[in-house]
Amino acid sequence: MRTSSQHSLQSFRIDIHFFSGNDLYACETYRIDAPDWYRAEQQALQLSGESAYDNSRVPDLRRTATSSLA
Repeated sequence: MRTSSQHSLQSFRIDIHFFSGNDLYACETYRIDAPDWYRAEQQALQLSGESAYDNSRVPDLRRTATSSLA
């Protein structure tokens, strides 16, 4: 018989900041339930790939994630 460990989920507020070079041009906020902040940020970054702000025409596009407990 196999035992499984169950991770309790926490709610995180993740702010994704979109930059063109060093210039911030947009911010989106996601609420993510995850076992830890790292997984919450990774999930939000993945979701932000579908954002209208994630546009290949933006020069030097980059994103950052900032998390806090919701």
